[in-house]
This record gives sequence, structure tokens and C-alpha cells, in this order.
Amino acid sequence: MKVAMMSAWNADSGASIHAELIGREWIRKGVDLTIFTFYPHSFHGKVFTIDLKEESDCVFRCFTRYGDPHPRVDISLMLDKIFDIFIVQDLGMLPMEKMLEFFGEINKRSKTVNVIHDGALSKKPEFFKFKWDAVVSFDERYRNFLKDAYPSEKLKMIPYPFSPFAVGDKEAARKKLNLPLQKKIIFVFGQAAQYITGITPILEELQQQYDVALVVVTKIKMVLNKFKAIKDWAGFDTIIVEKVLDMKELYDYLHAADCLVFNKASMPVVVVSSTIAQCLGSTCPIVARDSSFVYSLNGEVIKYKNLNELKSSIIDVFEQGEKYQQQQVSIKDYLENHSAEYVSEEFLTLFKNLIQ
Repeated sequence: MKVAMMSAWNADSGASIHAELIGREWIRKGVDLTIFTFYPHSFHGKVFTIDLKEESDCVFRCFTRYGDPHPRVDISLMLDKIFDIFIVQDLGMLPMEKMLEFFGEINKRSKTVNVIHDGALSKKPEFFKFKWDAVVSFDERYRNFLKDAYPSEKLKMIPYPFSPFAVGDKEAARKKLNLPLQKKIIFVFGQAAQYITGITPILEELQQQYDVALVVVTKIKMVLNKFKAIKDWAGFDTIIVEKVLDMKELYDYLHAADCLVFNKASMPVVVVSSTIAQCLGSTCPIVARDSSFVYSLNGEVIKYKNLNELKSSIIDVFEQGEKYQQQQVSIKDYLENHSAEYVSEEFLTLFKNLIQ
């Protein structure tokens, strides 16, 4: 099967993480996959995980993002060969105005699939000018607003993919990363780290019972500056690492940590958390604010509604209490139907049905 995917790739975005998780599984399963993605200089073309020189030969950086003052698409690459499936991830971020110039030809050559990442019906006029053979959403929340725009027979639900189950050795990971062996480590990273600054009073309280270390790994200057200021006065140890993590490094930190705290508040639109999708398989306990980002998760994360619940939840994790024990069982069960391998196979089944 020959599949083309037009998407962010190797970047810090939910669409990129989704595309990479399923795309690498397809390659492993023998799919002939071609990736069309943003130019390196484009906002969504910023590379976060590996150097461009290390990208696969199947990756072509050949277009700008939506709204670019000088929109550009290398159309010849798109039409160079015929694909069985042409799948688009997060259409609203792609150069739709230029895509409309050649997409009619794509429709003649391939079955087309649109994976929706928008949290509500798009207000961009070009969005609904495309013809799709299938429109994929992650859960019923997306389907509820998509049914106002697309025929029900074209709407398909396939869950957001999660990184695979991978248990690690805490002591070995801490030695590898030169982290303290005896402290209780709370870990945050990337863009989501910025939402943790408001919970520092709880960390101060926890320090009275435990020897706590907050480990922050990010390369976002604004976030780094916030934590550097906290480090100057905090009563707990703050370890700041200025780095962008690839998946192997991320899992080293997750295996080293006692818990990951995810403190993002609800959004007014439908959302999923790509951060949690990346991290859940590590089995590092995730203590998450009860918000729309964790709507589809129950025992797999430990939810809190306020700072008191956050404190008691972290203590439960430190002591490997009832919530912790339930979470460890729930993670493995959940990943059976949400792993990248499972989700990639669901897409392949959809593709086969479309081209029959």
C-alpha cells in the first residue's frame, strides 16, 4: 500500500506526534509511506526531536503553513507519483489556499482522509472546500460538531495514539541522568512545564514531609526564566535542564521520576493531550488537573480538582497507595486499545475498506 501523509513532522505539536506514532508503525508494517511536511523555516517546521540530517528519506519538507504571506507548495512532489491513500493531519494549519489548486487531481488519483485536530468547526473559508472519502475524529466530542459539516457515513472515530508500554529501572535512569537517587522527583517538561509554576506552594508543603526535587526539562526561554527565578527562593530542590528531549531521553526522565504533573486547565474547545499520549506508556504516574485534556482518561491518570487534592495525590504516588496501584493496572489495560500499534492498524483497516 502506498500512503502519502501531509502533516507536521518531527515537531512539538499534537499533529506531529500523532503522525509520527502511526507513521512509524506503518513503515514497520511494510507500508510505502511518503511524508510531506513544512519547510524548516516555517513555524510548524521547527525541528524539536532530531536533526534534519537524520530524517528518513521518505520525508519531504515542501510547503509553508496556512496564512503565510507568501504561501508555497511544491506541487510537483505531491503529484510525482500515485498513492492509494492521501491522508491530511490538521488541515487548518496547512496551506489550504495553495492546496485547492491541485487537490482535485489528488482526489482523482487517491482516496483522501482528513484527520481532525480542530477543537470546533473551523471558521477558515477554505476548510470545507475539500472533498474527502473519510473524516477521522478521536472521540464522540469531535464527532458531535463534525456531524454538522460532513455526512455521517464519512465520519470515522479512531482514538489518538499513545506511545507503547515500556517499563524502566528508576535507579538506573537516575544514574544515567545524574539525578539524585534518594529524592522524590516531580518531573515536568516542554511547553506544559509553564503551568506548574502556580503549584509551588504545594511543593513547599511536600518538602516538609519528603526530600523533593522538581526536575524541569525545556528549551523555552520564557519557561526557563520562570523556573530560574523559582530556584532562587524555593525551599525544595529545583533541577533545570535546558534541552529538547527525543523519545528515548523523555522515557529516561519518566523512568527516573516518581511522578509527572500535568496542570493544564480546560479549554473552551475540544482537546486531547499529546503530552500524556507520549508519556503514559512509561508507567510513570501522571497526576493531572481534572480538565478537558484528560476527558477520555479515568484511572489511567490521577486527577485533582484543587491544590489540596494535588497534594494528596502526589503523596499517594510517593507512598504507592491505592490510586497509584489502580493507575498502574489501568495503564496497561488502556494501552491495549490506544497504543500506536493498535491505532495504526485501525487506520490501515479504514484504508483497505476505502480502496476496495
